[in-house]
Amino acid sequence: MLQKTKLELVFNSKRDYKLITPCCGRNNTDGKFINYKNLSPEYGYCHSCGKASLPPAIYVDETGEQYIWNELENKFQTDLILPKKSIINVPKLTVQKFVNESIIWQYFKVNPENNLLQYLRKTYGDIKTEDAKETYALGTSNDGGIIFWSINSNLKVQKAKIAYYETNGKRTNQFKVPYKNENGYFNCLFGEHLVYDKIKSKKTIVLTESEKTAIIGYILFPQYVWVAYGGINGLTENKVSPLIGHNVLIIPDMSENAVSIILNKILFLISLGINAKIWDMTESKTDEQLKLEGVYNNDLEDVFRKTIV
Repeated sequence: MLQKTKLELVFNSKRDYKLITPCCGRNNTDGKFINYKNLSPEYGYCHSCGKASLPPAIYVDETGEQYIWNELENKFQTDLILPKKSIINVPKLTVQKFVNESIIWQYFKVNPENNLLQYLRKTYGDIKTEDAKETYALGTSNDGGIIFWSINSNLKVQKAKIAYYETNGKRTNQFKVPYKNENGYFNCLFGEHLVYDKIKSKKTIVLTESEKTAIIGYILFPQYVWVAYGGINGLTENKVSPLIGHNVLIIPDMSENAVSIILNKILFLISLGINAKIWDMTESKTDEQLKLEGVYNNDLEDVFRKTIV
């Protein structure tokens, strides 16, 4: 049986200013077309017209043989030689794997709990924290980190991130990713399992940078669906596809860079069919102004702490 492989789309840090954009047919002298890493130059996203140029989907069988779908002949074909514009260099792809669900509950029961869960209990109470712990299946690693599981809309566990927090709820710079892309474990939105078709047009999905912010948002405002994209570069097309057809409010952290990245993504998300809006907590202030006010790089939880708790 053929299985569709998952391609992790990551933007290149360098722009190719010499190419002709495949979408607009213009010179890329303004750098508005950005390529994807490890793909042919014509694959990427254009900030000028808002269109993404993507390679064809690759399928593999039990022997590792690769296939593509030939739309003209309406069948799969094994030879990957396509017109030059469609594909030039097919990267080596890995068949997607999933984490056994039993592992989640193994770490769910670990005691003592990690610092973040203990902080949440002290700040927001046991009942609300326990509800959030169960909703997001939050675990504790053997060395005291909190485990954020990436569970998709089909309730399959795709990946995990282990993060470490101080007793005051502040994150340290230490983290681990035990399941690697190269081994077939790819990320999805944190909280994606809470996104389903029945809530379209009925509930707003709030998209935050960090998992911690999404959890606290859920504790304080459970009428919304709280999901995290896991960092300023976490909004890839593969990850946001479950949001198509939904009303989404994106809340980046308080820095010029974080806000700018989301502003540049809005048209792309809308082009996919996501009703996306941004809440700019910086109110268009510069990083210097934010630093003077003592709120630079603050997230929504920092705002909650000052105004609600």
